[in-house]
Amino acid sequence: MVDPNSGLGGGAGLAQFMLGAVASGGRGSFTGVMWKPYERFRYWGWYWQDDFRIRPNFTLNVGVRYELNGFFRTRQRPNSNFCLGCPNPTTGLLGKVIYQGDADWPGHGQDVAPPNYTSIAPRLNFSWTPFANKKTVIRGGYDVFYTNALASINSPGQSAANAPGWNQEYDWNGSFDTVTNPSNPNCQPFTGECVAFPLSDTTTDKRTLTTPPLPSSFPAQRKDPLIGIGLLQFFTPPSHDPMMESWGLEIERELPGNMMIDIGYVGSHGTHLVGEAFRQFNYVHTADVVKWKTQLDDEVPITNYYSGQTAALLAQVYQAGQDANGNFVLPRSLLLKPYPFYGALSTLQNNTAFDGTSIYHGMNLRVQKRFSHGLDFIAAYTVSKKIANAETGQLATMLVDPIHWARNGQLGGRAGALGWNGGFGGSFQDPDNRKADRAVAADDIPQILNIAATYELPFGIGRQFLNHAGALNHLVGGWVLTGNFDAESGLSVYVSCPGNQITGRCNLIGDPHFPGSRSKADRIADWINPAAFQPPFGPNDDNFWGNYSAADPRAYLFGTEGARLPNFRYPGFWNVDTKLAKEFHLSESRYFEFRWEVYNTLNHQNLGLPNDGFPSFCLPPLPNGNTDLVHQAGCEFGRITNVQTDPRAMMFGLRFFW
Repeated sequence: MVDPNSGLGGGAGLAQFMLGAVASGGRGSFTGVMWKPYERFRYWGWYWQDDFRIRPNFTLNVGVRYELNGFFRTRQRPNSNFCLGCPNPTTGLLGKVIYQGDADWPGHGQDVAPPNYTSIAPRLNFSWTPFANKKTVIRGGYDVFYTNALASINSPGQSAANAPGWNQEYDWNGSFDTVTNPSNPNCQPFTGECVAFPLSDTTTDKRTLTTPPLPSSFPAQRKDPLIGIGLLQFFTPPSHDPMMESWGLEIERELPGNMMIDIGYVGSHGTHLVGEAFRQFNYVHTADVVKWKTQLDDEVPITNYYSGQTAALLAQVYQAGQDANGNFVLPRSLLLKPYPFYGALSTLQNNTAFDGTSIYHGMNLRVQKRFSHGLDFIAAYTVSKKIANAETGQLATMLVDPIHWARNGQLGGRAGALGWNGGFGGSFQDPDNRKADRAVAADDIPQILNIAATYELPFGIGRQFLNHAGALNHLVGGWVLTGNFDAESGLSVYVSCPGNQITGRCNLIGDPHFPGSRSKADRIADWINPAAFQPPFGPNDDNFWGNYSAADPRAYLFGTEGARLPNFRYPGFWNVDTKLAKEFHLSESRYFEFRWEVYNTLNHQNLGLPNDGFPSFCLPPLPNGNTDLVHQAGCEFGRITNVQTDPRAMMFGLRFFW
């Protein structure tokens, strides 16, 4: 509850419900209606492949795949969507809601858009054994892969359900309170909480109280143009299917002692990927924000920007007021948007921009020992670099360590993308210059080493020691020890700063590394050098940090820091897991298996990420205790307060096979 006198509070939802309090602000009593469409997705694929043995030691594999990834269609009711480039005869501007069957409907079919017909994916690979002893093999190739754009976004099934005119939300903030507030029973206007009905009212039959009825039809059923709607959810079909090119070259050599070594180069290039999951298409361009500064929201004559039917309709839709000269006026920020008759033209899952790109180069070294003398192992080392634009992969966004998340099968380690809301450079600094945010990828891990081994302990029948039948053999024979060692570099870093009017990106003015060698305690206390950063509005000239002004030109400067820091990393990671197992045979096909698994065997605690993985630049309060935009109470910039891994854990298991 909120104290109506002080405005303070917040608290127990049950108490609020029992008192009949309904919050103000248009979301007091909220409900919505949405249709539940039956969606259909179609896919066609053709593939041809053949092997050509050019010479006895040289084989060429050639293939091609052609795919048509159909977009969704609905069965019961027609689709709807928003077309950014369609002329709207009603408004006189570009941008209109379109319905299936309209002349502007893409492809004039039932799908929300026709499939892309250019997804031709060639495959060319070879294998060459250059020497007569056949112990060396050289392999290489080039492949192209496409995927369905809808499969690349979160909850694609919501696309039709949230389409324009099919998803409606309703708010009710009225009141039935005529007892405690007889002079203003409907709480209009009101601040704080509005009591829908107080429990102290014992005379009113609450069973007779009803809120306004919800409509039984949808605007899409009557093909409503939806002009003046504050939020339109729509699907933007990509001009091309998401594509990944992959190429590589590797050399494999057999060595004495059942050993094998393999070294190779792998590269990939992605285009038309999920580039930004929450793209906003209706915004004031950066140049206008910088030009008008604090005058951006001033009410100005509509005729300064529009005339004729467009100006008249804007005044009607938004119930524009008039200035002293009788001109209809609206906020300049509304008139500067490319689609002024609509509010937000972006949605959650189903409005995705497919302009993401990525480039990857990596070297893989693998050494393997095939099973002999009770031992086999494989060691793999990768050194690589991945570059992407700021939003690529944003939908796989959870910061995870490579142990307990991977064990649960949720993500294959921490190589997923990081940060829903910009914590790792998730949003573009300048929406009009997205190419400037190309940087090392959020999931770039420069070095990875993995060693996995299995060793049969040399005890028992068929082994080197204690190889006689008897009780001792049943006790100590047949044990198998396995282990896995994993070490990885730290993830790339993004540091945010106290923001100005257009960005929260810092100025990078120094080296984020501290100079010289430092103790572990020092690294935990300060992982990131604060002297390397500065707010985007610059140094504290004229005490600007304590007297920030949105009218100052410094409030409209971009930070010089990239989307992520290329040469500075969070703490790395290493871990050892082991397992000891033994089979107890009753017969050849029936046996028990006992296993003892130990996770994080050495109980090693890897340092976590500073500031919960979202470091926001700040400095401690000034010596006199004063604070400002940068000097903040409780500042812990760069401090590590957690660990990446779980403590040692053991699990015992017994399984029966038959």
